[in-house]
Amino acid sequence: MMKRISAYSRPESIGEAFACLDGPGAVLIGGGTKLNGRTSSEPMSVVDLQVAGLDGIERLDAGTLRIGATTTLQQLVDSEDVPAVVREAARRELPSTLRAQSTLGGAVVSADRESELLAALLVHDAVVFVARPGGTDKMGLEALLAHLPLASHDIVTAVAIDTAGTASVARVARTQADKPIVVAAVRVGADGRRRLALAGVASAPVLVEEEDELDPPGDFRGSGEYRRAMAAVLISRAIEGVS
Repeated sequence: MMKRISAYSRPESIGEAFACLDGPGAVLIGGGTKLNGRTSSEPMSVVDLQVAGLDGIERLDAGTLRIGATTTLQQLVDSEDVPAVVREAARRELPSTLRAQSTLGGAVVSADRESELLAALLVHDAVVFVARPGGTDKMGLEALLAHLPLASHDIVTAVAIDTAGTASVARVARTQADKPIVVAAVRVGADGRRRLALAGVASAPVLVEEEDELDPPGDFRGSGEYRRAMAAVLISRAIEGVS
């Protein structure tokens, strides 16, 4: 049974969005792709953020990029301001027909455990801006992923990343076009410090150290043992890419 939509609103500001979220069964959307396939008999009030002024890519300084939450994945792919590794990860995240609709904020709050995009954002020191009725807070992407789902009136408004340094990604999938099973992303920042992230080895993409012991959950696409073995191989490959 498809979820029944009882109301639909398109607030033009965060303040209006908060007011819309006071209604029963309120659900935030950016692009709306993650609502596909939801099943429930309960009515749903859709709060669409597309015109709330949360899109766009802005360079704050030489090393920092601020990306609005309703910026689409295709806009990330097309922007020359976005680091190449993040652009490629956004391209791989979804087919082209969905990239034009799916948003960065949606990718963040969905927290797909095999998301190459989230792994790339983690190594670029992503900071997430979250608007709440009392004001806007910011938190590291890793911390946000560990505390999902967000409270009902929390709205991701933007993500800031550090664009300096050199990055590399290694992945394994069943086919070139398929969703990755395990991803390793590495970046050496302007400070010389190396950041390493993995996707496909935990409930969400995570920052790790090379020597960390992993205990990945398995599924039909790869057992825990396979994912652990591939993580070690991919970490080495990604590190070679920034050496």
